[in-house]
Amino acid sequence: MGIELKLKWGIRRPAANVDLFAMTRNKLTLQYSGMLILFLSLFIIAVYALLYGVIWSEQRSALGAIADSEFQALKQWSEQGGDSTRPPPREVEDAFSISNDQSFYYLIGDGGHVQLGGEIQSQLREQAMQAISQGQFVRDDYTRISLQTFSGASARDAQFLVTARELAFNGDRSSVLYIGKEVTFQYNLFRWLLILLVGMALLFFLLAVWFSYWMSRKAMVPIARSYARQKEFAADASHELRTPLSVLLTSIEALQLELEESAADIPLAHNLLSGMKQEVRSITNLTGDLLQLARSDSGELELNRSPFHAGLAAENVVDRLRPLGDNKRIAIELDAPADFIVEWDEEKFAQLLILLVDNAVKYSSENGVVQVRLADRTVKGERMMTVEVKDSGIGIAPEALPRIFDRFYRQDQSRTRQSGGHGLGLSIAHNIVKAGRGTIHADSVVGKGTTFTVRLPL
Repeated sequence: MGIELKLKWGIRRPAANVDLFAMTRNKLTLQYSGMLILFLSLFIIAVYALLYGVIWSEQRSALGAIADSEFQALKQWSEQGGDSTRPPPREVEDAFSISNDQSFYYLIGDGGHVQLGGEIQSQLREQAMQAISQGQFVRDDYTRISLQTFSGASARDAQFLVTARELAFNGDRSSVLYIGKEVTFQYNLFRWLLILLVGMALLFFLLAVWFSYWMSRKAMVPIARSYARQKEFAADASHELRTPLSVLLTSIEALQLELEESAADIPLAHNLLSGMKQEVRSITNLTGDLLQLARSDSGELELNRSPFHAGLAAENVVDRLRPLGDNKRIAIELDAPADFIVEWDEEKFAQLLILLVDNAVKYSSENGVVQVRLADRTVKGERMMTVEVKDSGIGIAPEALPRIFDRFYRQDQSRTRQSGGHGLGLSIAHNIVKAGRGTIHADSVVGKGTTFTVRLPL
């Protein structure tokens, strides 16, 4: 019973001028800078939170000390027969004063009348009374509130820290003491400190990105040099191998011809020469694939665009591969629009189609079907050629989908050796699509087949 898990894996083309090392360098830059920015952000947040906590704790402590001292004087008076409906005596009132640490104080008695009060500016009383009537101050706690202060005829918003203490009398009656301290300087200090820290953070972020980019460039230098040497070696070795391989193939064919003309029946010699010829052709194909990949890596893979009949070119490819399908009793079907004229690289198009169809035939079971469809579509105002190659084979396992376009990757090593190939076909197909600024992706159902879809802008 086949696995009914259907997955898609796509490879989207990068820009033609983007190389692997630039992408890796950018990725490393993002990772390095991301880590540095994270640590800087945590440091700045910790510093700001620490200063915020220390300074406001100090302000609350200073205001709380004044409130405790004045509240004790009121408490002694209340315990000695004070009345919540009358003002406290002069000796109690002398304990209160207006200073930098105390901007206003109000003792609100039963019924909401002011028993005792004072402020640095007379305009504060009305504002404070309104806030008290609205219940904005929490008793036995600290509240920050914005009130207006005046300098001549001009007014400005000022910040005050207010605490409230409840004073109990005999019976059910009580009064509430409100004490406020102006903290505009501290409030503005933290506002400017936040702006300063944000500005410094942006500066350090830019430095972190630059430093990360510099580090990533330094890290990529030896890797890029090593890769360049390997690429040059692969290109040079592939190029140099083509000549001796051609000589070997010609020599083997000459020996086969001489053996046939001599009318000598030597089965061992025939078998040895046939095997040698097949292996030499396999190595020749591998050499050609490696050379093409090396050219693709160096940016030499370019398209020679010219108008051609895509349907006719696809038909020629199918006719060429039909004997391969007949050997496995696999039907290859083609569906292409009539008069489908495109401006692309006909040779690369044929190679792409050969790679995909050949791969479909190899991994299809006997008596299967390989369907090839071509379509002329318009996507977002851009003309697009769609190539779809669908087989009824074994499918691709979910864990293998992300790697099917990797070089030398084969899902089943033993099966691939039986069917031939070196694991380079799909990688070459991907490079051809990438050179044409297109996309290729695979849609597979394990046990039921795979569909490769290619979209090429025209």
